[in-house]
Amino acid sequence: MPKIIVDERERMSKIPQILSRLGDYVVYKMLDIGDYIVANTIAVERKTISDLVKSIFDGRLFDQVRRLLEVYERAVILVQGLPSEIRLHTDRWQSVYGSLARLVEEDGISVIFSSDDEEAAYFIHSLAQKSQNIFYRYPIAHKKPKLESIEEWQLYIVQSLPYIGPKLARRLLRKFGSVLAVFSASPSELSRVDGISEWKAQEIVRILRSPYREEEKQANAGEGYNNS
Repeated sequence: MPKIIVDERERMSKIPQILSRLGDYVVYKMLDIGDYIVANTIAVERKTISDLVKSIFDGRLFDQVRRLLEVYERAVILVQGLPSEIRLHTDRWQSVYGSLARLVEEDGISVIFSSDDEEAAYFIHSLAQKSQNIFYRYPIAHKKPKLESIEEWQLYIVQSLPYIGPKLARRLLRKFGSVLAVFSASPSELSRVDGISEWKAQEIVRILRSPYREEEKQANAGEGYNNS
């Protein structure tokens, strides 16, 4: 049963009730940032079209995204309403799409639109289901990009660290001077970089320095697949 942490302020929404009906384990908490937390690593921030537009023009959305990525590995902006409705709230609709494109490209944020609570709930439920099943899969190897300069490769490698996006990758490389120096840094050294909390720094170092041990169930699943 997937566990989904729901912000207390979402109780008035129909989404938590729908999630429970779908079989999810819903836990209410007063969250500092985010509305729904999936697998303890993915934060979903829910917004109406009106709130999306306002939060872009007053800068609130970018601050929320920064805070989300300081705590969680991934973040999703779940917009309730149709994209065509953006024009009803502002004549500067091109700027709204430009801002969303910036969040996708620079920060790795996913932006999803849903027309009502039911669609929003089904998306969150599906996300929880997919996240629950990763134990039984080998990690997916993403296709490597075609990079030309050393700087591009350095940024790409540092961004492979958990919780690290393009901006933090640049800060780390400027601070430590090389990829090797970033990977060799201690938690206390990493936490001195703006945007990296002590907890996040400890997690990065733990992953970098832990010996590789293939999970028995995962290995057996792979052997079964190869023998079929």
